[in-house]
Amino acid sequence: MTYPPPYEPPANDPLRKQDPGAGDNPPPADPGFGYQQPGFGQPDYGQPNYGQQGYGQPNYGQQGYGQPGYGQVPGFNPAGYPYTPVAQTNTSAVISLVLGIGAFVLVCGLVSIPAVIFGNKAIKEIDQSQGTQSGKGMAQAGQILGWIGIAISVIGIIGFVILVAASSGSS
Repeated sequence: MTYPPPYEPPANDPLRKQDPGAGDNPPPADPGFGYQQPGFGQPDYGQPNYGQQGYGQPNYGQQGYGQPGYGQVPGFNPAGYPYTPVAQTNTSAVISLVLGIGAFVLVCGLVSIPAVIFGNKAIKEIDQSQGTQSGKGMAQAGQILGWIGIAISVIGIIGFVILVAASSGSS
């Protein structure tokens, strides 16, 4: 049984290894199987090459890491829309929310006021950041929980004063 000759890349393939001693050697003769259309795995002997590329991947001028690829403009994604940077969550917003939740879990009056203060600070910072910071909802939630905690503390203090006044007046 005879096998077809091994694959030879086309002469214009840039990845083809050049043999310095090869010069102008004629291609090997047809093994005698009759005419066969050159295809995958068969060399193209004497046929004109009309600018067709070989079977390898074409290089579209892709650049290294950090550089835009083929047809891309820096700052735009392939669809042509500008990249939207990922907004970082404001730290004061997280602190405000944690303190606002702590106003109900721990002691109402002690952490409610800082929750409102951090919430106000976070909302100002987020509004001035022009979209680079997020967390406005957390800051507002911390602020609201802080105000509720303050209200509960005030109601508790008024209730305590009324209770003390009622108990001292009855004795």
